[in-house]
Amino acid sequence: MYKQHSYVCKKCERQGITSIKKAPVPKPLISNSLGSSSIVTETIIQKFQQKVPAYRQEKYWKSLGLDINRDNICNWQITSSKQVLQLIYDVLHEEIVKQDIIHADETSYQVIKSDKAKTYYWLFCSGKMEKRQVVLYHHAESRGHEVPLKFLDGFTGYLNCDGWGAYPLLPNVTLVACAAHIRRKFYEAIHSKKESSKSSPAYIGYSYWQKMFQLEKKWCDLAPEERLAHREKELKPVMDEFWEWLDNLDAMPKSKLGLAANYAAKQRSGIMEVLKDGRLEFSNNKAERMIKELVMGRKNWLFSTSLKGAHSNGVILSIMKTAELQGLDTRKYLNYLFTEIPNLAIVDHQTLMDCMSWSPTVQLNCK
Repeated sequence: MYKQHSYVCKKCERQGITSIKKAPVPKPLISNSLGSSSIVTETIIQKFQQKVPAYRQEKYWKSLGLDINRDNICNWQITSSKQVLQLIYDVLHEEIVKQDIIHADETSYQVIKSDKAKTYYWLFCSGKMEKRQVVLYHHAESRGHEVPLKFLDGFTGYLNCDGWGAYPLLPNVTLVACAAHIRRKFYEAIHSKKESSKSSPAYIGYSYWQKMFQLEKKWCDLAPEERLAHREKELKPVMDEFWEWLDNLDAMPKSKLGLAANYAAKQRSGIMEVLKDGRLEFSNNKAERMIKELVMGRKNWLFSTSLKGAHSNGVILSIMKTAELQGLDTRKYLNYLFTEIPNLAIVDHQTLMDCMSWSPTVQLNCK
């Protein structure tokens, strides 16, 4: 809360001149509202970090003497997302499509006021070696290829993803398959048939990928050039041996082993890309960990009422997860944005760059 003092010149008044001066007051995040920067920040922290939905926050705020209901909380988050965080999100979007490596994943989500029974969140995040780490959650009503086609317009690098059919339809993008998905298919084939023998085909297929992951684990902290050299010397022979084994495998097409073999065969060219660039990850686990943040929240929130609410969820999570990867205190950073951006004299690309999570000023104030 700010107190604004007004000043008047008595001498001027005696001469019939009215001269009133008021001390400047910072612009609030949301005018004529209890939703100050700090309160809105706290509602966001509770929902997205602690996974407490808006209706369960009501009692907490009333215990502090603030008569805040779930509608207030939801509307504040949508408004602050639209007026402040969306500006940062758009700059992050520009940044990620200029990078060389992106990881992608997607998950379903329910929106009550949507014509679709299911909507989707698409997750796009920077590769491990990118200097500026970006995480973006994009809400869409479709899981079709037109969504990443539009969102990744201008991107021409490597896209690390699973076997979902939308990704191969993207032009000018080199797909990198996820070895964890291939390994998982063979692992599921073992347990579906209760095969524990190490001589079973499903276990043999699984053991090949397990060996490859053990090799990759040893090289995870190496420079890209060193990792690539090790891959060529040690990983490639194991891969070649697996593909030769797979070519000679006789499995029922509809069995879990057959499905695992078919999936691996389709992902062959994608997973072999790791032998061309040491910056590439052997799995898409980074994207899966990021999408799990949303999945855990979904278990508590259950759904969004409107498409605006679902969109704001994605924007807010994007800002928070990107800030975390830059080593920031998320609470401090959100409060910083909610305080600084409404009071910028000019909002342009340069002033917004000064508000990005990697800027020296933000790093100094929000650690």
